[in-house]
Amino acid sequence: MKAASVLALTVAGLAGCASQPPDWIMKPTAEGGFAATECVKDSGNLSLDRQIVVAKARAEIAKQVELRVAAMDKTYTRMTEENSAGQQGQAASSSQARSVNTAFESVSKQIAEQTLSGLAPARVEYVELNDARNLCAMITVDRSQTRQAFDQIVQASGEKLAPAASDALYKDFSGASGSN
Repeated sequence: MKAASVLALTVAGLAGCASQPPDWIMKPTAEGGFAATECVKDSGNLSLDRQIVVAKARAEIAKQVELRVAAMDKTYTRMTEENSAGQQGQAASSSQARSVNTAFESVSKQIAEQTLSGLAPARVEYVELNDARNLCAMITVDRSQTRQAFDQIVQASGEKLAPAASDALYKDFSGASGSN
């Protein structure tokens, strides 16, 4: 009886493991960059499913870029206000920081679109999820592509950053502070 219970638990445990999605789907990562995985149920049309899943993964990367730019904006606003508080007064530094935020935000979408349009999936596979066959795709933006996108956003904003400010903003953008 005891052996049957152990066998039943082992089989149940293995069945539970089999239904767990792989880590590349649940926790996509790219060292110093961005990663996203999306899945769609298999429609029987690989070409269409691939287009949809890749577009969804790119859209998720674009959301990540927008969130990182928002963090970068907050850091820059704080740094600008701290540096300018004694020199120009609070009102001038706040309006200057807001104009840069607007510039970072407006150019980030354009840069993200340019960067993402050329990205090929790092991985595309059929995976069983919830007893259904799904096509999953992972898109990654590596460290050098992330740096290039950051540099393009800063350059397109027209803002001249001091090296310390650039380093701090890049940490926010790249997720080097542990947010990736």
